Amino acid sequence: MLTQRISGAKLRRVREERCLTVAAIADAAGCSASNIYKIEQGRAQPSPQVYARLKAALSVNDSDLTIDAPTERATAGSTA
Repeated sequence: MLTQRISGAKLRRVREERCLTVAAIADAAGCSASNIYKIEQGRAQPSPQVYARLKAALSVNDSDLTIDAPTERATAGSTA
């Protein structure tokens, strides 16, 4: 299980910047185009294996695909 959520908007932006189709990135990640659409729309999260393949196929780091939520991380550890 991934500890951070993937931003579908970031995934789509990076994919489009590299002129890759949904079908091409799905093939590289070893999943269906439907799965990529769902991830990009925020309706699904990739498995750790698919996520690793997406990062490799797009040549990106975690910060390039994960949701930026510093306030969520800061409050998650607090107990009021």
